[in-house]
Amino acid sequence: MQVKMLCMPRNQQHIDRAAKVERILDAAEELLLRDGYDATTMAAIARGAGVASNAVYWYFPGKDDLLAAVLERRLERAATSADADSDQSIQVRAMSALAELDAVSILTSTVHERAKHSPAVAKVHQAFHDVLSEYATEGLRSAGMSDVDARMAAAAVIAVIEGIHLHEPSRDSDARNHLLGWLIQRLTGPHLNSGDGAELS
Repeated sequence: MQVKMLCMPRNQQHIDRAAKVERILDAAEELLLRDGYDATTMAAIARGAGVASNAVYWYFPGKDDLLAAVLERRLERAATSADADSDQSIQVRAMSALAELDAVSILTSTVHERAKHSPAVAKVHQAFHDVLSEYATEGLRSAGMSDVDARMAAAAVIAVIEGIHLHEPSRDSDARNHLLGWLIQRLTGPHLNSGDGAELS
């Protein structure tokens, strides 16, 4: 008697694969943000996702690739949320970017270090900067800046966001947001006169 092999429909295979990848990413994100990169193993991620240890490697060749995928998914969700509310002010978007960086602060130094060795991590790190620059430039341009000024001002805003995130993590969140708001207001408001300059010196 010949036994016919049952083949799963291709579309069902795709659904199952996508669902498994999501489970792996969910488990990886939870562990990476809780325990950090070094303390998180691929075996622990597999257990958290409810898959065989070697199954993780079918989808992600190494831990750097998985880290990059987790960060890329967070970036895509953040961008989708920002696009859904296109009327957000540049201040709100800047504060949201700072909040997102703070949410993954346990991975900040890891991303900078692994980006030197992993093309996947370097790519998502650059993508974050590109998206942030695009949104900041767009917001500043909408506030009346020329394209050249908007790009320069966006670079300054991003530098301040990263500086606050890296060097002032314990500062009160309202004070940090106020600082960001103040900077953007000064950049988009009337030019400083000599009196204002004296106050800031």
